[in-house]
Amino acid sequence: MGTKFSFEVPLNHLEDFEPFQDFYFALSFLCKKSTEYLNYFLGKKVEGKKIFLDNSFNELRRPESSKELANLSRILNADMVISPDCDGWSLKELGKAYDELSSMICPEKILVVVKSMEEERMFRERGVLHFCTTYEQRPGLDKILLYKSFHFLGLRDFQEIEKYQPYTCDTGVPVKLALEGKDMYDWAVEGHPHAITTPDFFDLTLTKKELNLARRNCQWIRARVAP
Repeated sequence: MGTKFSFEVPLNHLEDFEPFQDFYFALSFLCKKSTEYLNYFLGKKVEGKKIFLDNSFNELRRPESSKELANLSRILNADMVISPDCDGWSLKELGKAYDELSSMICPEKILVVVKSMEEERMFRERGVLHFCTTYEQRPGLDKILLYKSFHFLGLRDFQEIEKYQPYTCDTGVPVKLALEGKDMYDWAVEGHPHAITTPDFFDLTLTKKELNLARRNCQWIRARVAP
């Protein structure tokens, strides 16, 4: 079985990319900001696809609190929730955030972000079942962490997906490339450059040409590495 993908897209195009979503990757800050966005996931839950709730660190450069994530998780009936994490946090801070979240929702639903073997060991001792790794940090991580990763936060390149075969991956690459008039081949030739997704990305409206190209990019990814 191949990796399942969720594609991050502007709010005006949620339904346009529905056929390509193997699961849903809900951003906490957008769930709080947009009723349309929240209702989209509430409506899709009945269709049987899993919902992952992200802590929005990548977009806001700060994570939502455990309390906020627990509340949204209950509203969405989320299948997985990414525990609060922040670059530079100590083991104590990461552990505290996880402990707070696990006291409010089922621990089996929690995904933790791991950036070192030390962090993996700490969470394993707490009984954590699944963890994820970020596109920025994966090149410097011990390979055992990549093989054990349940979820890849962001798509770095196709080779890592094919080699490590995470269960799931979220990415906004297909749309970002389309905004530049590029396809997946262009991305590979250029060395897989990565742009951080900022909040204004979700307010965009694509032209028909951009939309069609973004959809083709999604199709290309799923044909190569998805189920």
